[in-house]
Amino acid sequence: MADPRSASDGQAVSLANISRTRRAQLIAEFEGELGIDHKARARAAYEEKRWRIIKTIIVWTIALMFFAVACYKLWLMGQQVDRPFSDLNPIDNILGK
Repeated sequence: MADPRSASDGQAVSLANISRTRRAQLIAEFEGELGIDHKARARAAYEEKRWRIIKTIIVWTIALMFFAVACYKLWLMGQQVDRPFSDLNPIDNILGK
């Protein structure tokens, strides 16, 4: 007995055997017929990736700045160990008063 889906399976096998280059060409043609601009879509994806990298750099820069300030404050506290409880108002010390 024949399987009723054998024709569609044959088509699926033939689609699986298409090379990547030919598949990309077919997709580009189909998108062109639909009015989708492949270059604009690729440019938008590039800009999104670029902006994500810029945001990551900004966040890491701010985090490193906070870390450096915290390390500096800990170093200053270590220098003032000979005077216990000398910094009763930390806000004045931060502001430099």
